[in-house]
Amino acid sequence: MRANRFAELRGTPPLLLAQKILRRVPFTPIDIGKLCFLRLNTVPRVPSGLLRGPGFVRSGSPDDLEGLLKLRDQRPIFLKRFADGDRPVVAEVDGRIIGYEWFCEGDVHEETAWGYRIVIPQGFVYAYDAYIDPQYRNSGIWLRFKAHLGERMIENGNTGVLTFIDYGNWPSLRTHLRFGFVPDTEVLVVKILGKLLAAA
Repeated sequence: MRANRFAELRGTPPLLLAQKILRRVPFTPIDIGKLCFLRLNTVPRVPSGLLRGPGFVRSGSPDDLEGLLKLRDQRPIFLKRFADGDRPVVAEVDGRIIGYEWFCEGDVHEETAWGYRIVIPQGFVYAYDAYIDPQYRNSGIWLRFKAHLGERMIENGNTGVLTFIDYGNWPSLRTHLRFGFVPDTEVLVVKILGKLLAAA
């Protein structure tokens, strides 16, 4: 078993291996990561035949806070997002919120986990922090989020979408690339004692 674990780690990219080691240290005094930004240079379009699966999606509001908290207990973060003018789209099944994705239509957005300031290109929407209850993953909810975003963008005159994926999240990267997103930039970030020290 130990040999299998060693073989698995030996094939891990160096950055991910360093993350694994650093995140085992109590309180994680030092953390590193890579933000892989992707762009969709058009309005998302999802053929109606692909909009399958349970439930429906709709625009979220502060009234949805308690439902969001049942998925992930992040009250201060969600409250700040609403205060900043960001809004989620939420997925509902039988009256229960089972997923969300947040959108920012401003000029900049501060990425919470890293404290990194993201400049949003003119006319673009920044899509971030998508979460779907594990029971409903791969059921078409993510495509419904994108279809809803496309409708919203047409109404508001937006022309593209910016997002980022943490380096190493290969399933999410493959999903975005299949949908038509293209790689934009990569940003290496380093935090020491919870503060962003460097971004390159």
